[in-house]
Amino acid sequence: MSTYFSAPLTLPTASVPAFIALAGPEESAREGISGEAQMGLDTIYEADGALGGQAQMLLAPIREDSTPLTQFAVSPRYPSSGVRRQCAFIAPGQSTILSSLKEPETTQVYRAETHDVPQIVAEFSTFPSLKNRFDGPKRVPIEFIDAANSGDAVAAHDILLEELEKSKKRSSFTRFVREKNWEYAVWTSWMRTPQGYHVHRSYTVLSVPWAAYVVNARTLPESYLTQPSNAHDLAQPSGPVGDLEKCTRTELWSQLARFFAV
Repeated sequence: MSTYFSAPLTLPTASVPAFIALAGPEESAREGISGEAQMGLDTIYEADGALGGQAQMLLAPIREDSTPLTQFAVSPRYPSSGVRRQCAFIAPGQSTILSSLKEPETTQVYRAETHDVPQIVAEFSTFPSLKNRFDGPKRVPIEFIDAANSGDAVAAHDILLEELEKSKKRSSFTRFVREKNWEYAVWTSWMRTPQGYHVHRSYTVLSVPWAAYVVNARTLPESYLTQPSNAHDLAQPSGPVGDLEKCTRTELWSQLARFFAV
């Protein structure tokens, strides 16, 4: 997989929204961005106050793509905080990827060949497998969704396991959860408007190594773009919040392919 820069630009995660804002009109690029977040961008400027060449190239796809894709995942399997975040601004030829996979406090920003972006998106999550052994519950508690969306892997795990153990039924799903071998992942496409970024489509999946389930979540985790408190327009299945729907690997990637459609 080829990337434009061998060494990515490293930014404080708290400053990433300010960096993205630099791709907008100059007069409004920093409007509403805290001084602390802006200070985290000091390293991208030259001595004369102009943006460095690497920053300018990274901002070009952000400026061009009005429908970015964000990814969020939480799992007790992950090191550090248990949270992974990624955002792709997809443009012809070269795209810009913002990624925080190991340490949530810092984000790596790099350019990649646009034809490599689907692979980058696919590799963000290692689940699900091809087994499709569906023996999980019909729904999960709303409290689990809230904890997962807030990035609290410990609380989410405890809530999910407690709910599963109320049932005495043996299942591979419960076993995997007990072993902390589960993942909650959210893929969201956005539309940029003069008022900012708004949700266009979102897909939430709870998975274990043998199966995946679409979650009727209706709320989103915090991302690099915004933090909607209640996104009622999400493209989720109908039904009560917390309902699970079986999802094969083929169905999952068929849904995610829609995020790359022009």
